[in-house]
Amino acid sequence: MGGASERGGRILTPRFDTIIRGGAVVTPTDVEHVDIAIIGERIAGLLPWGHGRADREIDATGTVITPGGIDTHTHIHWPHDGLFTADDFASATRAAALGGTTTIVDFVPPGLGSLRTRCHDRREEAAGHAAIDFGFHPILTGDSPEVLGEIGQVIDDGFVSFKMYTTYEDRRVDDGAAWYLMQTIAAHGGLPGFHAENHELIQHTLERQERTGATTVRDFPESRPALAEAESIAMVSLYAKRLGTPVYIFHVSGSDALDAVRKANADGGRVYAETCTHYLVFDESVFAGPDSWKYVISPPLRSSADSEDLWAALADGTVTSVGSDHCAYLIDAKRVPIDDHRHVPAGAPGIEARTPLLFSESVRRFGLVQYTQQTATRAAEILGMPSKGSIAVGKDADLVLWDTSATWSGRYAVSASPDTFSLYEQSTGSGLPRDVWVRGSQVVRGGKFVGDATHGKFLARSARTSALSVTARASV
Repeated sequence: MGGASERGGRILTPRFDTIIRGGAVVTPTDVEHVDIAIIGERIAGLLPWGHGRADREIDATGTVITPGGIDTHTHIHWPHDGLFTADDFASATRAAALGGTTTIVDFVPPGLGSLRTRCHDRREEAAGHAAIDFGFHPILTGDSPEVLGEIGQVIDDGFVSFKMYTTYEDRRVDDGAAWYLMQTIAAHGGLPGFHAENHELIQHTLERQERTGATTVRDFPESRPALAEAESIAMVSLYAKRLGTPVYIFHVSGSDALDAVRKANADGGRVYAETCTHYLVFDESVFAGPDSWKYVISPPLRSSADSEDLWAALADGTVTSVGSDHCAYLIDAKRVPIDDHRHVPAGAPGIEARTPLLFSESVRRFGLVQYTQQTATRAAEILGMPSKGSIAVGKDADLVLWDTSATWSGRYAVSASPDTFSLYEQSTGSGLPRDVWVRGSQVVRGGKFVGDATHGKFLARSARTSALSVTARASV
């Protein structure tokens, strides 16, 4: 325990800024009955109940206290067809905080001009407008000498994880570009990541659907077969193993993809698999129901057996993190007037629902310690956030006090914008965030947002020890 010492037979209890008393605190290995002492932005002590003095004391009796959630995958104020999604950093991070998320990792959109300039512009877009802390994955769409030359600089700036697409004509990298981009990222200690689907297989599948007229929203799952995902994961995992670097796979959707991840790791690779809330909660039966347009998400929702496999993989660590893949399209932009999945933009909002849904289901299945590993601890370790992800002395005081007796329906959540829609309106569960702190500052009290919309700060994340030296790179 920290925060108390013994001298001359007396217990000296230093004074703290804040002590949160009486909660059941979920530490990395157990649930402990301790008080949390905070000085400034950090946890300064885990004290026996009733010890210590503070300028402010919070009664947490009856609550469960977990580290703040880390959403590894959001698209806030995202460009689409010359417009932007319905939210901004202020509204989206407010919704995230109300749901118990204290850190997000968003993306730097592709575009013209310098990679480093785009990274800095995206950081400035969020700075002074976010209620919680934020980082970014830059998106790479090619291996030009200019981009390769800037990768080391943006890693030094704290943008350490990247996203590349192996599909979508307007942004994909081919196999050769993927190799050289991964090589350069690894050389500088960054983490390459992929939206992994085999482009050619998807293109041929779409062409066959068009010839047979099978292009309704109900046909969407068949347009992007699970085999496409598995094949692409196998390819980038082989590259990663040859380079001696980990690789991060965004939004793993089901069993075929998981099998590719398991095989790569069994063969000596380090493949970190992220899934998303919707793959755990829904299955492809939604495409036969009302408002099926809402569920056009890429990769598609799979079967109920795939969802159960994802839960099992989350428990055993094959799936290392869970993102929302939040993308708050305007309703009219998503709900197109014709029943053709090719015209429906892929993606859906969900930044506010991710953590309550996971708390309700993961705690029931696996317990509180596993829940914190799945929603915070592993993401912090993998994505280079040493001050985040767990309740321990020296860590940021990112804390969520849960009212475990509260029950909810999906309609309770404050969304990132009233102009968008929700996948989770019919969902129900138990456990709601009562109070939320971000770096020692309270942003939610009694389920109401009380934070400062400018409190969030950019996380300059930590690079790894380089897998390769910059000059002695792996050869093809």
